Amino acid sequence: MIPGTLARRYARALIELAETAQRRDLFGQHLASVVAATKVDDGRGSSLATILETERYPASQRRAVLDTICRRLRIDPTVVKFLDYVFDRGRIAGVAQMSRFYDEMVDDMANRVHAEVRSARPLNPSALGRIKQSLEQATQKTVLLDSSVDPSLIGGLVTRIGSTVIDGSVKKSLQNMRAALRGD
Repeated sequence: MIPGTLARRYARALIELAETAQRRDLFGQHLASVVAATKVDDGRGSSLATILETERYPASQRRAVLDTICRRLRIDPTVVKFLDYVFDRGRIAGVAQMSRFYDEMVDDMANRVHAEVRSARPLNPSALGRIKQSLEQATQKTVLLDSSVDPSLIGGLVTRIGSTVIDGSVKKSLQNMRAALRGD
């Protein structure tokens, strides 16, 4: 891990290397692919990320592992150079943070926001479309909607946009009524 401000600076530097919105999205996908590939457990409680970060292995071997990952995933050459730079600076442990900040910055530049909707039962596509449209009107941003099923809600919806949670579930209503009856 590296300080968040430093991870943001690296993420911003990679964004500045992308000439177009499509390249920014591509760089983000490739960076996320590297992060996902390095998190895979080798079955002995270790991951490629651990190997890349541990100075127990010679730098040449760790660099070879990074190069192999990039080659197998067909990572864009600009992102490979970025990762080499991060590795040379001893900041490879912060790549996951950089990826997260990168995605946030790119979404902000593209006027996008991620939203999560949980419901007691699967929602049909038209209901999801109406929810998405309402959220887009409320936020004035393009909403990337993820939906999931949570049977513990009993009924209704729980929506999360960033740090804002809108809880319209039956479960929450029952908790509120219980608290009111107790005088909490």
